[in-house]
Amino acid sequence: MILTRNCKKSPPACLLLVLMIGCGNEFADPTIVADAAELLNGPDSDGDRLPDALEIQLGTDPNNPDTDGDGVSDGDEFDQGLQLLSADSDRDGITDGQELIAGSNPLRVDSDDDGLDDDEELLLGTNAALADTDGDGMDDAQEVALGTDPLNVDTDGDGLNDLAELMAGTDPFNADTDGDGLSDGDEINLYATDPLLVDSDGDGLDDFAMVNPDRDTDGDTLTDADEVLLFGTDPAKIDTDDDGLLDQIEVALGTDPTDRDTDGDFLSDFQETRIGTDPLVPDTDADGLSDFEERETHNTDPLLEDTDGDGLIDGDEVALMTNPLIADTDGDALSDGEEVAAGSDPLDPDSDNDGVLDSTEVALSTNPTNADTDGDGLDDGAEISIGSDPTQADTDGDGLLDGAEVLAGTDPTKADTDNDGLSDNDEITTMTNPLDPDHDNDGLLDGVEIDLGTNPLVKDTDGDGLIDGDEVELGTDPRSADTDGDGVSDGDEVAAGTDPLTT
Repeated sequence: MILTRNCKKSPPACLLLVLMIGCGNEFADPTIVADAAELLNGPDSDGDRLPDALEIQLGTDPNNPDTDGDGVSDGDEFDQGLQLLSADSDRDGITDGQELIAGSNPLRVDSDDDGLDDDEELLLGTNAALADTDGDGMDDAQEVALGTDPLNVDTDGDGLNDLAELMAGTDPFNADTDGDGLSDGDEINLYATDPLLVDSDGDGLDDFAMVNPDRDTDGDTLTDADEVLLFGTDPAKIDTDDDGLLDQIEVALGTDPTDRDTDGDFLSDFQETRIGTDPLVPDTDADGLSDFEERETHNTDPLLEDTDGDGLIDGDEVALMTNPLIADTDGDALSDGEEVAAGSDPLDPDSDNDGVLDSTEVALSTNPTNADTDGDGLDDGAEISIGSDPTQADTDGDGLLDGAEVLAGTDPTKADTDNDGLSDNDEITTMTNPLDPDHDNDGLLDGVEIDLGTNPLVKDTDGDGLIDGDEVELGTDPRSADTDGDGVSDGDEVAAGTDPLTT
């Protein structure tokens, strides 16, 4: 039989029609349809969402949820149109389960249409679901054919991706195609020289020499002209401001080679480079404390806005008087930042004094600033100790607040404390005892009496001399004093030895 994917009915209904009568037949034999329905709705021994009878029809193993052992259940394979009896639906050498995990299409040999089969991509390490694994603009198959690395956007590491090299005519395997000492990337991106010519402008000076034309007197790699005209430094002195940094280093960093403390934070430029702070910014990590304050006053890390990693920047911690070197100042297992976010006090481990640490309250979703989160009359700590939910005013959903249940002696975690079939709230409404399953001691649970229509407050509802439990056991009607209507009450009949069920 053939299963069509173009059926316009619901999947189960369409399968039913296709299996038995063909999709769209409006004059089906009811007997055949009933048999098909039984086939589709029967037991599913292996839990793969395909009934056993259907699995037999399909040839799959009704006792094995994954007949072909490809890591995908028979039901999921059926839903996705995969081969139920073949571990590799598209026969590309990779099981359907592996393809689904990898993101490739188990029904297509080349999932990403890049010219490489999925199994080839698996061996190469490329992404079978992505035609251009390294995102360099070339399909993986093109790179394999060319010999470039499909996993590396820039095979030769010269600053040009492989596609850009092909477009420019440079060699993607040679970082310096023309051998002039400048990488192809630098020639195109930095100097606008020709990466295919050693001497781009034909002046007899190769490109490398053209971009490095001068030398300097003090050997600080700054030309004398630049030192005098651009930077105002002394061309005969390698460290003009005597701050411990050579002039060329300051120029590279952007600091002022004529000022020992460029950013005015009381740390010299040299000190800042040693400790890693930014000599151009007085507060490197922007935490509200200057680099000098962090290093000399608070001992915090001037490179980290939040030294202790608690979610509060160091400046805020100083303002709040929490310890910027300890993530949890009050030791309640909740970081200072988490406490501020939750509204609790980072200096008090139990902000609302309900007997529960603030961290525990956050974990339980209770309010660390409200002792009774759900307003049921019990502090959160008390609720945790008795097992009720401190976020639900009525933990067991019986209509009574947890606090009221504790006062009444009922179990706030159990809707029907005495297991009599009536919720605690219903028992209060009917005036039965929520702690006594048989309030009137007539042998019937209070809930059973409500279901039968008898009075759970009265042993003998119909007043015929038989308690309700005995009537149920005898088969008489506990709501009718004379079950058989013979003019003699059930109790009198039982006492006389006659049958209260027959006239």
